[in-house]
Amino acid sequence: MSLRYACFISYRHGQQPLARRIINDLYDALVNELDLLVDAEADDGPIAIDRKRLEGGKFYNEELAVSLCESACMVMVFTPVYFSKQHTYCTREYKGMEALEKERLRLLKSGVDKRNGLIIPVVFRGAQALPKEIEKLRQYYLFDEYTLADPEISKNPRYVADIKKMAQYIADRFEAVSKLPVDACTQCENFALSSLFTRTRVVPVARWRSLMWLVYSAKVAMSLPGVAY
Repeated sequence: MSLRYACFISYRHGQQPLARRIINDLYDALVNELDLLVDAEADDGPIAIDRKRLEGGKFYNEELAVSLCESACMVMVFTPVYFSKQHTYCTREYKGMEALEKERLRLLKSGVDKRNGLIIPVVFRGAQALPKEIEKLRQYYLFDEYTLADPEISKNPRYVADIKKMAQYIADRFEAVSKLPVDACTQCENFALSSLFTRTRVVPVARWRSLMWLVYSAKVAMSLPGVAY
């Protein structure tokens, strides 16, 4: 099974016009660029996104884990509520891609810049709330001046250059992951994002350790809001 998507957009749901427009505008801007840059297999285009999340109600669908695994990168739409203690689906998506990233970068051939990660934060609000581990280790984009009064992102001179740069970065990562010596999507049908992060119970240590995608290196262990240790 080959990669089906160039990227997966991970975002916190919102019911107000600004939150909805942020996701729709970002998607439209990126998909227009990526459609010219990558030959993804998915019939619904080069970007995986959960449209139902915009409608409210059930905020997480386990089937999204497969789409995440079948994506070369993840675009993380960051606001201060992204790593929520009440709704932990974004945290699970982040940690899921982080695990995929670790394995895929390990498999990249020599000569490929492995410093370029597979998670791309786009900060729309609250840059000061971005976890320090992400701020220090990842290249991120600041779209924090975007408002409802602005033209669409794809037509906004303030953001056009960053969108093109982001799309090219994603396309380069898509090409690199597609050329891994082993199929990056071999296990995607069984890939799952655990419900480990909950408000109501503590998960046994044995189960914690059994989830390979949550094993932390002692040197780079992250402390993210919404993650109970």
